[in-house]
Amino acid sequence: MKKRLCMFLAMVMAVTLVACGAPSSAGSKASESGAQSAAASSASDRPYWVKGEDEVTGTINVYTTMEETQQQTLQEMWEKYYPKCKIEFQSDSVGTLVTRLKSEANAPVADVLIGGLFEADGDKYHDVLQPYTAVNDSEQKYHDKSGYYTLYDVQLMCLIVNKDLCKDLGIEVKGYQDLLQPQLKGKIILAEPSVSSSAYRQLQTILATMGKKFDDDAGWDYIKQMMAQCNGISTTSSSEVYNDVINGEYVVGLSYESTVQAMIKDGATNCECVYMKEGNTAMAGGAGIVKGAPNKAAAEAMMNLLASNEFQDVRSQESGGRGTNSLCANSGLPKEDTLGLVDLDFSYLAANKNALMDHWATLWKNAK
Repeated sequence: MKKRLCMFLAMVMAVTLVACGAPSSAGSKASESGAQSAAASSASDRPYWVKGEDEVTGTINVYTTMEETQQQTLQEMWEKYYPKCKIEFQSDSVGTLVTRLKSEANAPVADVLIGGLFEADGDKYHDVLQPYTAVNDSEQKYHDKSGYYTLYDVQLMCLIVNKDLCKDLGIEVKGYQDLLQPQLKGKIILAEPSVSSSAYRQLQTILATMGKKFDDDAGWDYIKQMMAQCNGISTTSSSEVYNDVINGEYVVGLSYESTVQAMIKDGATNCECVYMKEGNTAMAGGAGIVKGAPNKAAAEAMMNLLASNEFQDVRSQESGGRGTNSLCANSGLPKEDTLGLVDLDFSYLAANKNALMDHWATLWKNAK
């Protein structure tokens, strides 16, 4: 009897163990199936402009004028969609970067140039770039007719003002005219238009708002007065302008809206972004693929990403940049129709850029 009981109990235990083990095995298979399904779903949910992961590998070398916050935003989204492709940045002014691209023409290192390329440049940089139209170009409000630039950024200009230093001086800065206050002599920093894209955009904006047209003496007369206020102080780096104001070395700098907004979002609470009371100008800027790019597939993928609403929305939230994509919300930025925008003559700018630079250089030399 005991022997039969033992045999029965053994059979029950065996069945129980099989029963308990079966769900475990089935659960494991279900889990694996679910993971595969989730992965497939994730892949199918990727935006239409994203290339396949296996198509974009290796390293993409990015030459850029973007400040650090925007670089970080770009890197995070790049790694999200292209984990098999490492991204490396080289930062500088557009003039310095283009010079470097020309020196590397016989053995290109960079794949893309991001920033500092504008609608008004004409064919100035076509010799170091190759044409490409982003697959999501139909979503854009701005298009490069020549097909070389992928426009992702609408640049407005501003003054970066150190609030603490202004308070110490007992002054307010609300526009260009306020830069002529005697308390600000030697306390204003600007960059050289010949090497800095932000400085060239500031030159355009000053001429368009203070003189109403580019060949108006009123605009250049104001520039001469402002130069005298600078005491011969200028820089070849756009980043030095806002960094030196944030660090308290200068009271006011002439810069980009997106850069200043990014710095404030990043903790520069001692400064403010001032939109000039005299008015402003807007111009779309962007990026291009370097001629002979070593990693062409990655370069094309980067252009698609830059043009996307997904990137531009995150960039707007994180760094205050205005997007060119019609679906971009431009989070936290004042609407363009509230800033007194003045139209720019892009044809004139493209045809007369060197003349404008030469005039600036002559005035600057005499102002020192």
